[in-house]
Amino acid sequence: MQGPYKRVIGVDIASEKVDVCDSELKINGTIPNTVSSIRKQLISKVRSPQETLIVCEATGGYEHVLVDAAHEAGIPVAVANPRQVRDFAKGHGFLEKSDSIDARMIRRFGEDVELHLAVPRSKEEKHHQALVRRRCQLMQLINQEENRLRQTNDSVACEMIESTISHLKKQLEETDQRLEKLLAELATHEPRIKIIESVPGVGTVTVSTLLAELPELGQLNRAEIAKLVGVAPMLNQTGKSDKKRPIRGGRSQVRKVLYMAALVATRCNPVIKSFYQRLLRRGKPKKLALVAAMRKLLTILNDMVRNQEPWRSANLTLSK
Repeated sequence: MQGPYKRVIGVDIASEKVDVCDSELKINGTIPNTVSSIRKQLISKVRSPQETLIVCEATGGYEHVLVDAAHEAGIPVAVANPRQVRDFAKGHGFLEKSDSIDARMIRRFGEDVELHLAVPRSKEEKHHQALVRRRCQLMQLINQEENRLRQTNDSVACEMIESTISHLKKQLEETDQRLEKLLAELATHEPRIKIIESVPGVGTVTVSTLLAELPELGQLNRAEIAKLVGVAPMLNQTGKSDKKRPIRGGRSQVRKVLYMAALVATRCNPVIKSFYQRLLRRGKPKKLALVAAMRKLLTILNDMVRNQEPWRSANLTLSK
């Protein structure tokens, strides 16, 4: 079992219920996924908070009730990647899938795998994260509606789709304005904002996404932060063969905004531009070079936040 935890509780979360598997067998079964039920039937039964680890999967938001309740009680909680948990279960011979089996596999995953703990968030930080995620949803909805518009010939249907797109774009503009205003307010007591903003190529959306979706920035080493985001090349060797090293997993939303930031940085950021062009001169494909630029930008940001150095004082040492 990892770390100082003597007890691990695996929780499989659905919209209306959660299934629990407790290593000490004190809490097992199914309970409603409500604040009162989570607190009374799960949280209140944890007698040694600092010696207990609660593990659940990312479920698109349904896990927030459990995570917030655990943080309020001072219980460490980790939110695992569902794909990794499923691969772990298959590797242990569990090809079947049910809520109770999933809870047991999540518990065993928490016992065997070193996990990053979820970071407690203030009310202000939760609001910021909600806006960032809403912006992502709006971008996806706009893209979907624009695809439908291209595939539609009926004039009435086109008019309806165009009206929806107009409404979504207006809401996107309002969301961007809210994020910009909120960042300005947060910057008065959050030094990371000014540090991240100082990097050429990094704008409001990137800053907001890094703060909301990557609180570990500055707390991990370069290899760990790259793997967490999903921009670290994965070793792929067998025998005498050394195959291409793909990137996989990680936090997709962070990776998306990092892609756009790196793309801009290859034009306006002297360090990233030089690094990117050097890879191209060595014959590297543009896609590979851009992924490497993403990783370079991320590690620079990670070092800057850890060292509390803005770009002007950091670029001379970080570019070496």
